[in-house]
Amino acid sequence: MTVASPAVDGPVTLEAIDAQEAAFARAFAAGDIGLARPLYHPDVRYLSPTTRLFGGPAVIEGVDATLSFVQQTIEGCRHIAYGLDERAVLPGGAAAYTRIAFDWDNGDERLRSLYVVVYRYVDGLIARQELYYDPDGPLERLGPASA
Repeated sequence: MTVASPAVDGPVTLEAIDAQEAAFARAFAAGDIGLARPLYHPDVRYLSPTTRLFGGPAVIEGVDATLSFVQQTIEGCRHIAYGLDERAVLPGGAAAYTRIAFDWDNGDERLRSLYVVVYRYVDGLIARQELYYDPDGPLERLGPASA
């Protein structure tokens, strides 16, 4: 099953961001970030504070390494809900900003992480994905885990 939308054609639009983030939401809900592979440029560079928590390099290079790392980070997550909260096209039309609410079950608790992602595109594909959040900050506790 492929969940990704076609590559961004021309300058980034809010509609393209919405389609991209919907594809990510479906991939996370399925527990298989590999479903979002068509969104990525083969030479993507992925940056996130999470890499240091897993002992990885500061920058992950290449689509296979990126997808493998993201998959590793969600292995223990159940019932993922990935929600686009805010988005904007950045000046120049070749980059986008998103704010994501990432909810999941951890044992008997439902948790939420809020983070920002900046995407930079080449040939209509994600060529750089930068995640920003406080890795030492507390997670929001939403209540009991999903049924």
